[in-house]
Amino acid sequence: MKPLFFDLDGTLIDSKLDIANSVNASLIHFRLEPIKNETIYEFVGNGVKQLLVDCLNQHGKINILDEFFTYFLKTYYKHLLDNTTVYEGVFNTLNEIKKTYELFIVTNKSELFAKKVVERLGLSPYFKDMAGGDTYKNKKPHPEQILKLIKKHNLNIEGCYFVGDSENDIIAAQSVGLKIIWASYGFRGRDILKKHTVDFIIDYPEQLLEILLNNENTD
Repeated sequence: MKPLFFDLDGTLIDSKLDIANSVNASLIHFRLEPIKNETIYEFVGNGVKQLLVDCLNQHGKINILDEFFTYFLKTYYKHLLDNTTVYEGVFNTLNEIKKTYELFIVTNKSELFAKKVVERLGLSPYFKDMAGGDTYKNKKPHPEQILKLIKKHNLNIEGCYFVGDSENDIIAAQSVGLKIIWASYGFRGRDILKKHTVDFIIDYPEQLLEILLNNENTD
């Protein structure tokens, strides 16, 4: 079976509210003003530390990063699943494509958080393996996570796809020769298409089925 790679946040799950709430709870703890959720959403996707760097830079308080980071990790771990849900249509889609594809998750979310979310939301049975943002030395947009999964499972990626919503997904996927299917319903707006070219766009998860079916004999 061919491999098929997925991003997690903004592609399989809608986790942005829990992330924003945890960031703002941490800011309040350190007597800093909360940041608009929409601003925080724009920072998601580069790994947890960069997210916090971007948020603290809003206040010019990068000097408290280490203690802020520690507090945020504890807070977010407790609230990972308060509001986070699997996008509508994801389970139907996965049930179909798992018949003909081996599925993998490549996320910049810390592995500890990603595993908990994937397990608790019932996604684990669908995926053969996962690489988190701290599983290896580098995370997206660096291709190391994908390359390590390819080597680990002896995958042939010719004509294969990566499904994601961010610039990091696009860059990482294209750097190893994967076609990119961009999830427009995720955390990024269409402005990123001004800078990046994608192979396909899906406006909801089940559109992925149409793309795979229409292209399975042309790859």
